[in-house]
Amino acid sequence: RNAVAARAVTARSPIAGSPVVGGAIRSDIRGPRDGREMDLDFGAPLWLPGQRGALMGTVETGVAEVDRRSDLRRLEVAGALRSAWWEARDAQRIAQLARERVQTAQGISRDVARRANLGDIPPTEALLARNETLAAELALAQAEALAAATVATYRTITGGLSPDTLSPEAVRAGEAHPALLAARASLERAQAQARLVAATPRDNPELGVFARREVDQLAGDSTSLGLRFRVPLATEARNAPRRAEAEAEITRTTAELAQAERLVNADIARAEAALRVAEANARLARQRLDVAREQEGIALAAFRNGETGTFDLFRVRQLRLEAAAEEGRAAVEALRARSRVNQARGVVP
Repeated sequence: RNAVAARAVTARSPIAGSPVVGGAIRSDIRGPRDGREMDLDFGAPLWLPGQRGALMGTVETGVAEVDRRSDLRRLEVAGALRSAWWEARDAQRIAQLARERVQTAQGISRDVARRANLGDIPPTEALLARNETLAAELALAQAEALAAATVATYRTITGGLSPDTLSPEAVRAGEAHPALLAARASLERAQAQARLVAATPRDNPELGVFARREVDQLAGDSTSLGLRFRVPLATEARNAPRRAEAEAEITRTTAELAQAERLVNADIARAEAALRVAEANARLARQRLDVAREQEGIALAAFRNGETGTFDLFRVRQLRLEAAAEEGRAAVEALRARSRVNQARGVVP
């Protein structure tokens, strides 16, 4: 950005480039004491009509393009942040479900052990409950390790923040998608460059002031002042390639803007469709979990009353755990889909 903005110094200058100082000394062949001539020149390039404003236009549009591309880069970073955040939240959800599984397994194991000691059920069922408890504890250890790894990744991206501290969906509304703004800024910069080419059909003319001092033993000494100018001529050999390059850049940036508009609209449509499906799945998963919880409650009461066996209880409990896992996954996926809609719309946290 600083490199582009530095060209404004040239546009603000009263001359179109660097001034030039030059001079010459001549002596005739009769000898250095008979005739000498010394010239001293000072010259500077001049602005062509409209060239200075056109150059400032390229600076302003160039700075705007860099700013818009910075906004686009910010959106890309936001996408990485959102992805890491939801991975951490999903891993934390799995760990929470694993803790719940351990708690319920330990509760059932105590009930089974009590009934086994009383002789109500065979000892093999107590071993089944113990085995389930150990399996649940192993799954919990693995889930907590995965959650710790994803949280560490999120902390690395955010510089130490926890996923519980900030949510990437605390968003601020944007005026337009950064990809579209960046593409438009590129087109405006190309158009400004074309205006500069049109305003510079020739190299800059030069205007100079010179002083001349002549020393001549025969004719006498003399001093004179004068103006010197140099005006390059416009030729197609110079201008045609410049015009063609400027037109090609406008064509390219126009096509990129049209492509960006199509891609952004397509991404938004896909994200919104995925959000509708994810929200519908989440509703169904919640309904299934409610039914599974009711089944588990009935089965647990029947087990404590001696009306059903341990195998049947664990089968119903497994159905509830599967329903809980699916409900949690669907809920996270619905929220993740909302995050993807925000990303597709170019909304930056």
